[in-house]
Amino acid sequence: MKAVRLVAKEDVRVEEVPDPKLQHATDAIVRVTHSAICGADLLPFHGWTPGFEDGTILGHEFVGEVVDVGDAVTQVAVGERVVNTSMTSDGTCAHCRANRATQCDTRSLFGYSGVYPRLEGGQAELVRIPMADRCLWKVPDAVSSEDAVFVADILPTAFAGVQRGGVTNGDLVVVLGCGPVGLMAVLSAAGVARKVIAVDGIEERRRLAAGLGAEAVTPAEAADAVAAASAGLGADVVIEAAGALPALDASFGLARAQGVVSVVGAHFEPDYPLNNAVMFEKELTLTFSIGNPGRDRERLFAAIEAGAMRPSQVLTHQVSIDDAAEAYRAFDAREMTKVVLLT
Repeated sequence: MKAVRLVAKEDVRVEEVPDPKLQHATDAIVRVTHSAICGADLLPFHGWTPGFEDGTILGHEFVGEVVDVGDAVTQVAVGERVVNTSMTSDGTCAHCRANRATQCDTRSLFGYSGVYPRLEGGQAELVRIPMADRCLWKVPDAVSSEDAVFVADILPTAFAGVQRGGVTNGDLVVVLGCGPVGLMAVLSAAGVARKVIAVDGIEERRRLAAGLGAEAVTPAEAADAVAAASAGLGADVVIEAAGALPALDASFGLARAQGVVSVVGAHFEPDYPLNNAVMFEKELTLTFSIGNPGRDRERLFAAIEAGAMRPSQVLTHQVSIDDAAEAYRAFDAREMTKVVLLT
């Protein structure tokens, strides 16, 4: 089969590899039709993921058709269209029993190695799904595969950030960073908050954010826009979706006193100089979230079916898996906002 492999730093190749096989009774095999490139894929791409193993098949967001199942699989069947959860979970550990699947003792992330046990990803024609009853979900007939692929990771991640931020009616919400996760945060908050201000330096991303219902501004305009919308008080909730230190720094200044900074951008800095004086003086709450598709996918699919959400609005490119190397280059250069590989 064809698969997208990271063979070395910044060296993505489409190669022929052996088809995956069932290894356990709880496994399934999925023939992938749509697989997305995520900002998290750029971390190993640039060599920033400790211990990442060269040759790993990338991709943790995908939709496809079940073509084989182990004897113990009961929740999905051959022929069904399914979406994955980005992370695996066993359902038996203390974290899983407490509905904290993202902290599962045995978790792996599709398309990753090093920081998690190696698990081949879905940017391929076929992919093996361990613990398939937990990691796969049937896509409703009324939902397109282009919308469904967002439910694998970035829509639940953004939704979790909005929830953890406690966004409610009347709130002013600022979303810092309008990459795919930030745009999903705008989509998730726009139906609840009084006003959403989306901040990004790229014009195309601001255009997409405005189409989702936000006031879209540049970083240089953000402070004035927030002051104007809040009579100088600041935002009730700031969602930091950029995964960048300047955005995290800016969050504390844009939040009002006793406001919430909800982080969904990926951060791995062990020595970040948190401004304790500002945090204490303003009595801020700082929270971090990893999306939990297994917990939220039913309600998100229901919102998509009802027409309340259409995440595919931010899908800017669909390209053949054969062009994956160029897609990674363009995505990294921010020439593509959200790209799906077709197999």
